[in-house]
Amino acid sequence: MPKLNYSQEELLAQHEYTKKFTHKGKTLHGGLTADGIYHPPRSLNRIDAIENWTDALRAKGKTVEIMDRVKIDIASEFFPSEQQAKLLLKHGCKDAMTRILTIIGVVEGFGNDGIKLLPPMEMQKYFVESVDGTCLSHLHKGLLVAHGNDEAGSSDELGHDSMWYALRDKALDNPLITDDMFENLPMAPPPGYKGKAKAAESVTQITGVGSQLFPQLDMMLELTLMALARILHIEYAAYATFHWAQKVLSDPEVSSSPEWAPNMVGYIQEDEDIHVGYLRCALAETRARTLIAKDGSHLSGEEVIDTMCDTVMKTMGGDRREKMLAHRYKQVLRELEGHPDGERILAEFKQLGAVPALKARSPAVA
Repeated sequence: MPKLNYSQEELLAQHEYTKKFTHKGKTLHGGLTADGIYHPPRSLNRIDAIENWTDALRAKGKTVEIMDRVKIDIASEFFPSEQQAKLLLKHGCKDAMTRILTIIGVVEGFGNDGIKLLPPMEMQKYFVESVDGTCLSHLHKGLLVAHGNDEAGSSDELGHDSMWYALRDKALDNPLITDDMFENLPMAPPPGYKGKAKAAESVTQITGVGSQLFPQLDMMLELTLMALARILHIEYAAYATFHWAQKVLSDPEVSSSPEWAPNMVGYIQEDEDIHVGYLRCALAETRARTLIAKDGSHLSGEEVIDTMCDTVMKTMGGDRREKMLAHRYKQVLRELEGHPDGERILAEFKQLGAVPALKARSPAVA
């Protein structure tokens, strides 16, 4: 029988690495084993565990395709496109690209702070059916801790945020990093964040606290399930970023690190595949079960999860995504305004792909 129950120590166990990667004297997580193959951090048993839980669901005829359509709904084309990004770099315009890669790293770092908000819970009391030997029962037994450490690092190794900064520095030949790159961001840091990133005044923080979709459910349970759905949505959206970054940074004409930088992006993607796997599994396990309300009545897990996922897809796309794209475009325009050949480059930039629409500023009131 496949193993379905794991200790936290087992889920956090590491491979024996023979080569680790460093940046500015600090060690990045993960590494190569003796066979030269990259293995994500804390993946000695974690990948097998997620596969076993997922296979157990499939064996019962239950769906595991949670929000998979997000891959289709989210535009696969990153902005600026591969060709637009290369055009900027060929003309020495590194500032906008530096800002974009920096923000990607900043958002990765947000992940750990958001996960820390989820309180430890005994999941069984919320379900009619047993959750023994499930992904759900292991969320607070290593899975969430591992995810948070993957994103923002642990006490002795750096995580995805620093990995993006490392590949940025190597590919763009150590560009100038200024404090304003962390200000007026189109997304808000999660509660509890203590870094230097600051959202623009117009950005509303998404906390998950407020009117419940299902008031009859324990609020912390709904908060946890909504958080898992939001994070899964973000993870799916990141695949377009991975594809774009690998294409751009592997071009020796515009990248100072055409091998190391795209390889590092690929390693980050391998790490994120684990996150997609466990988030899908936990939500699918919930969908396949019956939830117990505060008054003892029962709710269909299918109804709860489908409603939550539909809500997440509406709130995480649309205006929120448009603000992100507009922010990137403003960085491009800002840099080209100071370039001696900026108008011609911008005209060519627009010919290479669509650009986001920018909302006109409201006129000042006299």
